[in-house]
Amino acid sequence: MGYHIKKVSSKKSAPLWKVQFVSFKKKDFHNPQAKDPKKIWDISKTEWSALGFQAWMTFEEASARKRQLNAESKFLREAEARIKLVEENKSFELLVDACLPDFFREEFERRFVFGRMRSPYSRKTLSQWKAAQNCILALRKDPSLWFEEHLQFYDYFTSKKLSLSYIGKILRFINLWGFFCSRKFGKPFLPIPNPRGYERARLLDAYFEKLNGKKADSEPLTFEKLKKIKNKINSENYNWLFLSVWLGLRPKEIDLLLEKQNFRVEQITSGIKILWVYQSKLISKPQPLRWKGIPLLYLEQRRTLNILKQKNFIRPLSKTIKSHFGNDTTLYGGRKGFTDLMLSRGQALENIAQWLGHSSVESVL
Repeated sequence: MGYHIKKVSSKKSAPLWKVQFVSFKKKDFHNPQAKDPKKIWDISKTEWSALGFQAWMTFEEASARKRQLNAESKFLREAEARIKLVEENKSFELLVDACLPDFFREEFERRFVFGRMRSPYSRKTLSQWKAAQNCILALRKDPSLWFEEHLQFYDYFTSKKLSLSYIGKILRFINLWGFFCSRKFGKPFLPIPNPRGYERARLLDAYFEKLNGKKADSEPLTFEKLKKIKNKINSENYNWLFLSVWLGLRPKEIDLLLEKQNFRVEQITSGIKILWVYQSKLISKPQPLRWKGIPLLYLEQRRTLNILKQKNFIRPLSKTIKSHFGNDTTLYGGRKGFTDLMLSRGQALENIAQWLGHSSVESVL
């Protein structure tokens, strides 16, 4: 946005230029059709003098004055923006002090956030806590009122179009903070319940609307695709994907295999080795029932034992997956491909569902 000097070659008398103003502001347009609208209009000669333009100026002199005006205007806009930013920061600091006092937040994070963080989930834990803080700041409610006004939290989640899984993780931190503060201030606290019935359906609709027709599931990652990029990816990332393709594990389950207590290997009478993997997702079941067994029937599956023993596997970044396999493939690609891989080897769908940790065959389809 600013002044512009345009040459007018058709004129025979001075000045051989005219002053224009270029604007990209929406307020200067009426229903613009262009994706990036731009409006240009001529400045009347009666206004030139006030702006410092004279008819006797050369094109170069007028251009120099134009640059000076634009620089002054930009300086003023930036100064106004800085003042506005300072005011907004002050308001935000007051809001934070009211809803998330530093003294209590530091103790809370020390006990319930950083104290629970274990690699490789540290970044996710911080992200969930930050999302919970954003929600608390947006609603500005006293924790003792959260339960009776819990629909406002659901409205917030609906506006953000979050998945039910992520909402559950955020709610865990919100309720933990509410309980922590209420106990400090001697107030009663009832946790915000997980959404059910109509509210649950409303949140699901908002999330699927966000997908806008995109597939929620990943495209299957086949072993053939994986072999093609072996020399284009580091060995730790390749091994992580190898475990995914040949064992059909969830990303978090693979990450947990870095700790020996999360898997064990047993050999049955037929000589086949069974890899037992701890399913952290099944928190509602007793610990002995959270294990699933995967028979290592093929050479490639038995190779996974060496990878686990050496611990030389690291979860690849999502952008790494997409750069090699396309935008429709995610970290679940290997798990999706596991079903097709086992079916191509003649395995029954019922067995595959059990190895994946599903309770029914329908979950595989």
